[in-house]
Amino acid sequence: MNKKENSYIIPITGLSVGYREYQYVIDDSFFEMFDYSEVRKGLVSVNLGILKQESSFILSLKINGKVVLACDRCGDDYEQDIQNTAEVFLKYGDIFEENNDDVIVITKDECEFDVSSLIYEYIILALPIHRVHQDKNDCNPEVIKYLEENEVKETTEIDPRWKCLENYNKEKDN
Repeated sequence: MNKKENSYIIPITGLSVGYREYQYVIDDSFFEMFDYSEVRKGLVSVNLGILKQESSFILSLKINGKVVLACDRCGDDYEQDIQNTAEVFLKYGDIFEENNDDVIVITKDECEFDVSSLIYEYIILALPIHRVHQDKNDCNPEVIKYLEENEVKETTEIDPRWKCLENYNKEKDN
């Protein structure tokens, strides 16, 4: 992540036991903070709830919005709706650790926690595996035409190098 002024730092020292909420509007400048981000544009709202307990914190994230992605089919940008919820536990320990997906161990010396990486991670996890325009007609027509013209045709003809194995199976069955 690039070093910029970070408004995603939550002060954890001195917080009283109880619940508090933070609201974030994630825009293009947020995604620019992360080198090599596959998302460069978007508008996402994040509701972060923090429940402070005696020796731990429970962070609840609710993510909802739109991001711009490259279509896997044609390569053009398209808008993708995203939604995600997550619950992450912050607890105190001897050393900083993230060896579990939903438990982060912080030292007692930590006086603040940066939630930007956590928000980014859960936005990325909300992205679909197959990223394409909802309607194929919205794809770049030149690319679709090229793909259709150069489509590999399936054939039922057996490669002659493997045809001899067909006889082997027949002999084996007899």
